[in-house]
Amino acid sequence: MNEQNGNRTPIRLRDPRVLSELLGGVRAQVDGIQGAVVTSRDGMVLSADTGLSAADGDAVASQAAAMAAAAAGIGSRFLQVTSLGRMQGAMFEGDRGCIGIVPLSSTLLLVLLGTPNTTLGRFTVAAKRAVAILLAPDQG
Repeated sequence: MNEQNGNRTPIRLRDPRVLSELLGGVRAQVDGIQGAVVTSRDGMVLSADTGLSAADGDAVASQAAAMAAAAAGIGSRFLQVTSLGRMQGAMFEGDRGCIGIVPLSSTLLLVLLGTPNTTLGRFTVAAKRAVAILLAPDQG
């Protein structure tokens, strides 16, 4: 649910058409993001915009979704064991970019692929902007 003008309106993140448009907007509007995948917590891809060819993009999205589901589960458990609260996100920095996993809801995850040479700090800011666009598209 999203709070707008005192009214609760549903977030339409389960509609593939809407998701596709929103993910395209994230890639176009947010510096440092080269791809995005929305997945269920069990690793099923709902929508993806990886910037790759259809075949390569589908393969990357499927693998990223499965690994994100596992990483989110491990991260959530790790935070629970250490009494640090609910998972807000997990970021991984490689020598050619970053990957972020951010919960959008209790059932959905956002996987973000960073552009090369984007630092983890800049990627974290970009990830927060991407989430804001997805959760409040009229205000992004």
